[in-house]
Amino acid sequence: MKTAFRIYNVLRPAGWLYGLITSLRNRMYDHGMLKSVSFPIPVICIGNITVGGTGKTPHTEYIATLLKDRMRIAILSRGYGRHTKGFILSDAQSDSSLIGDEPLQVKRRFPDVAVAVCEDRVTGIKRLTELCAPQVIILDDAYQHRKVTPSLNILLVNYSRNILQDAMLPAGRLRESANCRRRAQMIVVTKCPKDLSSHEMDDLASTLAVSPEQKVFFTTLDYGSLYPLDGKSAVPSQDCPVLALTGIADPAPMEAQLRKSHKEVGMLSYPDHHDFSRNDIIEIEHSLQKMPQGSIIVTTAKDAARLSGMDLNEDLKSRIFILPVRPAFLRDAKGFDDTILNHIETFKQS
Repeated sequence: MKTAFRIYNVLRPAGWLYGLITSLRNRMYDHGMLKSVSFPIPVICIGNITVGGTGKTPHTEYIATLLKDRMRIAILSRGYGRHTKGFILSDAQSDSSLIGDEPLQVKRRFPDVAVAVCEDRVTGIKRLTELCAPQVIILDDAYQHRKVTPSLNILLVNYSRNILQDAMLPAGRLRESANCRRRAQMIVVTKCPKDLSSHEMDDLASTLAVSPEQKVFFTTLDYGSLYPLDGKSAVPSQDCPVLALTGIADPAPMEAQLRKSHKEVGMLSYPDHHDFSRNDIIEIEHSLQKMPQGSIIVTTAKDAARLSGMDLNEDLKSRIFILPVRPAFLRDAKGFDDTILNHIETFKQS
């Protein structure tokens, strides 16, 4: 696993203090001093212990695809970046300001699945149970939300940033100690190079797993074909110039993918979950004008969820295309699927 990332050593004392606070909080949950609620249905939690960039939403979508035709599922997220508070069950009229960009992305991918947001996951699960009677609930980005005791914890780890060599915020990107990976029944190393060897996977699995029962899997990014934001514009040829527009934590993999298929790629990157403004749209238009004639904008489904709510002129909208991405297992995809399905079946019988 790569280790070439920056640690701000001058900030390590602040990181130690932050780590002490999170460790104390976790100990209070572990010893029952703080209450954690279990539920009578399977609750599958997908999350990480770092700041962004592990691919939580694509993996949530993968599990939703696995389960949605087998049972009634619901997906619950905090709804980061939304302009609202409390519990909201999304519908066809929901936008990113109401529920957040990632839940909107998921809802558009799965219009028949109940997708809700609530910063208090206990309240969110109770409301979903009352309104939708799901047989399984998927928690997106809730690994640290310890008020809920999931029946299955899945921890995502970015291949490019080894949590065992990272540091606590603000010196590094850890939100809690790497020792907290022991709460996970499954660990998924994400965004791996496609040519990662079996030997390296074995080494990483033995390093990350804290017990023989903890299963470690490896995924890479699998990009699909471009499709238009407006739903009607023709997809141009692959050799057309591209302006990559991103507001995600880690745009590097997308840039690398586009450079494989397009001769000229410009980059316009904003912070993760960036709330696009009119000034941003003007900047985007100016950046596109600087590109060669016939250039298009390529963005992510997450960014498209926010852009679609903007008042874009028809010319700009017709030149925006979305590059879909999904996780692809480097080995043992069936083992991953079976682990989840067996967990649900075993839970029902208990």
